[in-house]
Amino acid sequence: MQAIICFTSDFGTGDTWVGICHAVIYKACPQARVVDLAHDVPPYDIRKAAAVAAAGVWQLPDAIHLVVVDPGVGGPRKDLCLVTTTGALLVGPDNGVLLPASWRAGGVAEAYAIQPEVLKFEGPLATFHARDVLAPAAAALACGIEPSALGERVDPDALAPPPFLPARREGEVYVAEAVDIDRFGSVRISVSSQDLQFREPPQRVEMSFGHTVMAVPFRRTFSEVGEGEPVALVDSSGWLTLAVFKGSAADRYGIEPGAAFRVRFE
Repeated sequence: MQAIICFTSDFGTGDTWVGICHAVIYKACPQARVVDLAHDVPPYDIRKAAAVAAAGVWQLPDAIHLVVVDPGVGGPRKDLCLVTTTGALLVGPDNGVLLPASWRAGGVAEAYAIQPEVLKFEGPLATFHARDVLAPAAAALACGIEPSALGERVDPDALAPPPFLPARREGEVYVAEAVDIDRFGSVRISVSSQDLQFREPPQRVEMSFGHTVMAVPFRRTFSEVGEGEPVALVDSSGWLTLAVFKGSAADRYGIEPGAAFRVRFE
């Protein structure tokens, strides 16, 4: 079976970085297939990268997920390979960017600090661990190398904290935050599809954020409300989402990533 490597970064496509990482992977593991999940993550935006990677793991749980948004490159942080309880493999820096993706696959079962010498590479260039450590590690996994062969096992509880936390339940209310805003202005909230196990689908969602309290219809898709009307749904990323049909919820309600939400289904 051909291994898929889903690659997320803040590299953009105007420089050589993405292409060089592709070349390193193909050279090390010619049978690997690299899918560019997203490279227009804003520079240094660990939150956005974590949200993208989490959506990728939710939709492609069998892929190897390579995530490189790494403002601390060359510093003391580790390069990681995480194995989730469902077997998903995540590769990236120890700055929290991988943890929300791990939640979508059952949480971290094992964590390894990648050692470049194990990959038979010279010492990594201080500013380009993506090329010299992380891409080779993803390629090794794609070629069947066991994660435990990449380096020393580390305690998952000792990893850097995530850029946002999962929702928590307080009675009937989910205490959450705005994880991400997509290009259409839809607001993804840290209530995941796994959190929502209903006996019967709710009709409405009460949401409070800032000074706003509103009841929004809960639907399957955007077009089940009129144009310009708000709607709540679980979108393709697997997060509860506040949207406006053919409009921007973020602009209308002045919501930014990190905004606190309280959510109750009716």
